[in-house]
Amino acid sequence: MGGDSNCGFRTVSGLLGKGKENHNVVHQTLILKLMVHRELYTRLYGKKEESHKIHNALVPCVSGSVPVGKCVCFPKVGHLIVSAYDRVCIDLTRYGFSETFFQLWSRPSQDPSGHIICIGYIRSLHFVRVYLKLGCPIPATSVEWTTHFAKEAETWSDHFLEMMTEFTKLSELERESNRKKSKKEPVLDLSSDNSFGAF
Repeated sequence: MGGDSNCGFRTVSGLLGKGKENHNVVHQTLILKLMVHRELYTRLYGKKEESHKIHNALVPCVSGSVPVGKCVCFPKVGHLIVSAYDRVCIDLTRYGFSETFFQLWSRPSQDPSGHIICIGYIRSLHFVRVYLKLGCPIPATSVEWTTHFAKEAETWSDHFLEMMTEFTKLSELERESNRKKSKKEPVLDLSSDNSFGAF
């Protein structure tokens, strides 16, 4: 059932324990949050056009072909998710920048590490639920959070510094391993007469 414009919202609904078929409630909740705090999110996203694009992507697509814009609002809706549901939200992918989203305008709860949801991005705009072990490595803080958080919210990242540092170390080790593998792979010379035929 994944791969349509509702895939990411089904994932969020499932992670929140609301059942993936209740994704329309997630759509409406995030739209309301964006509308109520439109000025704040416009500053966060940089311009009104970006805020409008995210709003349009949040409106469910009922039928017909799905425009690409309906799917690209992830991970940008991470800020809306944490605000609407009081959860830390992690966007995890191997095809771009993984990020951790914290509350922008409120203090951390007593046990912030116990309120994490993680959305995994696979390929072809498909999202899945990811269940993390307590204390496992998590990606670095969202860039927008580091430049827009309010004074009350400044200690959010302090609770996760070790986990984020470990994630960065593991990512660097993986990149180094991939670089070494790519250097060892033989290069096929297709310019000589002995080359294989076209594929």
